[in-house]
Amino acid sequence: MKHVSRRVRRIKLFHPVVVLGTAVLAALAAAAIVTIVLEGELEWFLLYYSVPIGVPFVAFLFDRAERRATLTRGQWLIDVPLVGLALTRAVVPVPLISGHALFLAYALLTTRSRVARWTAAAVLLQVAYVKIVLWHDPTLFGGALLGAAAAWAFGRLASVFDPPASGGVVGSRPGIDEKA
Repeated sequence: MKHVSRRVRRIKLFHPVVVLGTAVLAALAAAAIVTIVLEGELEWFLLYYSVPIGVPFVAFLFDRAERRATLTRGQWLIDVPLVGLALTRAVVPVPLISGHALFLAYALLTTRSRVARWTAAAVLLQVAYVKIVLWHDPTLFGGALLGAAAAWAFGRLASVFDPPASGGVVGSRPGIDEKA
């Protein structure tokens, strides 16, 4: 009975309504803080450009938490530095790469959650509009290309021959897991 109860809690935690609600509440909280603490151009910039990415970011974190036992070590070795680079890009200029486009393209192509994919796609469209139409900023393309390349590598590392980071076995490894 305890096992069933844990499974039911897990299903409820990762339900799309819970994920989307949590993501939107996190973005609204960030928007409230920005509105209270800042004013002027920086306030508006953060509200229209930085706050929206919080929704797919939280949904991405939920996706990774739900799938943590099935992701391989190699996939984690792509996830962590990529997200780190995307976050670093917010404060340190990196030539030719948009951190928003990098993360959003990667999230769009590597998550299984519909909430994560839909919100990543929506915010990526918003970022594309801002960067192409308003700012004439070509870093969108570099970020999206790097995100897509990292997503390709992420998919290639989802192999039955690489056990998940949790130490469990995804599939059998010929010659290794076979009993003599």
